[in-house]
Amino acid sequence: MEPGLMLQIIMILTGVYLLVRTISSLAKRRMTEPFCLTWGLVAIGIILAGCLLRPAGWNQYISYTGMVLLLLIGFCLLYGAYFISCRVSELMRQNNELAIQVSLLKEEVGRLQEERERREAGFTEKAGTGEAAFAEETEQDGGKTHDS
Repeated sequence: MEPGLMLQIIMILTGVYLLVRTISSLAKRRMTEPFCLTWGLVAIGIILAGCLLRPAGWNQYISYTGMVLLLLIGFCLLYGAYFISCRVSELMRQNNELAIQVSLLKEEVGRLQEERERREAGFTEKAGTGEAAFAEETEQDGGKTHDS
């Protein structure tokens, strides 16, 4: 089999695998929608390149070992970029979840501060009325204490 034809078949199969993997990642929520859309377009581009490019003249330039080396480098680059996309997507999701938790905690802290302020205001009002009542009581008794 000619190296150009093998490269064409491998490109088509790689594109199909990448498209299936991308749809699976979207279904499993491993990757966010923008990343899935980008990887889907890359997969379709690889499929189209495999179908439309006619590597008839490539046989002069690519040997079997060169094609294997080219495919290994291509697969490593694709896998690395796909892996990074998955990790970035997971980190984005975790960041969103943390932002929601921080927002809820801030809301709860605000509510607790308001409640504390209301309690403190209630204590000062009670303390203020208590002191006034004690002052009135001592004035009525003529400064005498209740023990004597």
